[in-house]
Amino acid sequence: MPDINGYEVCRKIKSNPAGKEIKIIVLSAYLNEEAFEQMKTFGADACFSKPLPLAQLRREVARMLGLEK
Repeated sequence: MPDINGYEVCRKIKSNPAGKEIKIIVLSAYLNEEAFEQMKTFGADACFSKPLPLAQLRREVARMLGLEK
């Protein structure tokens, strides 16, 4: 994202009343654990490093949507 970073995207989405319930999953090849924790303070609901196994992503999405078994 050339003009905005992930922190700002999360903050903008979650600061908008219409976006408060939107779930945000961050995938990054460049962030470490400290940066992921900071991303969560800006509104990310989950953060993962790439490459992320598809099964793990599916489980997280299902959990966030309340579809887990």
